[in-house]
Amino acid sequence: MADNRWTITAVADDGDQASIEENKDSHLRRLLTRAVRDLYGPGKDDDQYEIVIGGVTQTDVNVTLEQADLHDGSEVVVQPKDVSKG
Repeated sequence: MADNRWTITAVADDGDQASIEENKDSHLRRLLTRAVRDLYGPGKDDDQYEIVIGGVTQTDVNVTLEQADLHDGSEVVVQPKDVSKG
């Protein structure tokens, strides 16, 4: 069952990193929530942040990590939504 747990590296726009362990069947929404807390601090509204995978902003955070083509050891960028618009 250990194969179901993946470690994903979340990187903030300032370069800070956090390692987050999740089930491969967890949704991107859960990864985003945890990454925002770990990278930007508790109490931040994760709806104001986005996940970027391979240079592409993920518009659907209701897909699983596996469906988003992530794998154990993947890296994602988590940034405020206004960064990508600037």
